[in-house]
Amino acid sequence: MNPNEINIPLSYKVRVPEKITKNTASIFFLHGYGSNMNDLFSLGQLFPDEWAIICLQAPFPTGFGGWAWAELDYNNLKELPKPEQGYSSRDSIIESINTCVTELNLDPSRAHLIGFSQGAAFTLFCGLTNPKMFHGLVALCGFFEYKKVKDEIEPSKVKNLNIFVGNGIIDEVIPIHLGRMTEKGLRKLGTKPVYNEYNAGHTISNDCLNDLLSWIQSIQ
Repeated sequence: MNPNEINIPLSYKVRVPEKITKNTASIFFLHGYGSNMNDLFSLGQLFPDEWAIICLQAPFPTGFGGWAWAELDYNNLKELPKPEQGYSSRDSIIESINTCVTELNLDPSRAHLIGFSQGAAFTLFCGLTNPKMFHGLVALCGFFEYKKVKDEIEPSKVKNLNIFVGNGIIDEVIPIHLGRMTEKGLRKLGTKPVYNEYNAGHTISNDCLNDLLSWIQSIQ
């Protein structure tokens, strides 16, 4: 299988190791609103060469080469103008990941999902509603309101999920109170997220990256 020719619902960018084994781990990245699959790809170089790196691209165009997982209302970030887009994107992400893992013969027990900003919300949405698929979830500079989908989440199945959440205290896009709300919501679901705050804005700081890499290593 040519890794660049996998038939999935979403556009993607991929880096695979020279030799894939039954233990090959993977990182799937979900970019933020208005960005694209190239945005987080460079982060792949921070992970072991023997891991597969796949950046997925959101399906809804925002113009100027940008894409979104769902349209936003900037006056009320907690509400999606078209909530059905959230579900269709979730389903496309899940199908894409499952197909990539199968077609590339990756280890299904070592798949990780990392999202930034809106991608962070969809990382938690995908992971909490499909907990058996992921060994680790990472949500950076985003937020997730679990009440919207709590009926789809089974606490007994998510309690052991490995979750890392990082937010910037001076984030001008996602205010820190939304990050704190996300942590509280995750704990109400019975999960035990690692939650860190950074003296940073809407960006992945070096401190955050270092903590993330240490955490990923700790759960292997």
